[in-house]
Amino acid sequence: MRGARIRYDRERCYYHLMNRVAGEPDYLPFGDVEKEHFLQLVQQVSTFYSLDVLSVVAMSNHYHIVCAAPADMPCEEEVQARWRAYYGDKHAEPNWSDKSVIDALGARMRDVSSFCKDVQQRFTSWFNRTRPRRRRGTLWADRFKSVILEGQTALWEGLKYVEMNPVRAGLCSDPRDYRFGTWGRMVGSGVHPFAANLVRHLRQYLGERAQDATDGAVIAELCSDMARVIAAEQGLSSEEIFAAAEEAKTGDGFVLTVGRRVRYWSDGAVIGSKLFVRRIAGELFDPERVAKKRLSVAHTRGDPADLCAYRRLNPSL
Repeated sequence: MRGARIRYDRERCYYHLMNRVAGEPDYLPFGDVEKEHFLQLVQQVSTFYSLDVLSVVAMSNHYHIVCAAPADMPCEEEVQARWRAYYGDKHAEPNWSDKSVIDALGARMRDVSSFCKDVQQRFTSWFNRTRPRRRRGTLWADRFKSVILEGQTALWEGLKYVEMNPVRAGLCSDPRDYRFGTWGRMVGSGVHPFAANLVRHLRQYLGERAQDATDGAVIAELCSDMARVIAAEQGLSSEEIFAAAEEAKTGDGFVLTVGRRVRYWSDGAVIGSKLFVRRIAGELFDPERVAKKRLSVAHTRGDPADLCAYRRLNPSL
């Protein structure tokens, strides 16, 4: 049985969220129409939530989302604005004079479980009624999974892992060619659906390097690093790795042929520096057990060597 979903609300928290449909691994019910609808739905639902969505990839039988959950609940004005932006005049407005109503809505707006529940329920409803033969019942295999990412290297690496999912699945050789992810959407339309969120959080990671950089230059840094990692996995020379990274930074295409699924990105619990992982895992789980447990080194070729993971893996998954 899958463990409880991981949530942490004592400070701003980054999450890698994911889920897959029920059925055998080779059951692939999502085509282009379904993937497109999922992306649009995440955008719609995100207007209600104070979460910052950074990355979304819709695959043939599962999805990945990277987001940031704020430490504080939205203020009363933001709660009202988000409610009206999402529901419009389709529903009677809540009793805004009742503080308990505002508090309940504010708590929901920063909750990743509510966010995933709304996305999945709305998608299931649409999916069931649009089948040639109307479908009934559940669509998703289980509760969604969540992995906490430290807002430094783990966030950077997690974004790369999610955007390169279609490459690992053999659907394309370059994540920018996959139009059912935020990266491919940005290249195809010229607009990243969550550009403001992505740039703001990447600037915090890049620090002084991003101080005078344009938004495009900030995003190009992530693109360049994806090219560097894949070139390293291919066993290219240091000169070729550097050339691939620089070429990607200019916006020219780069070839990605290798990408491995690494279980700690989807089946771990907390990813980040050793101090961060010990601290957060100790607050979420049994502190004594966490202190004794050996952390996994989240390291593949081209990844930073100081990234650790606290894992709660179920071999049957």
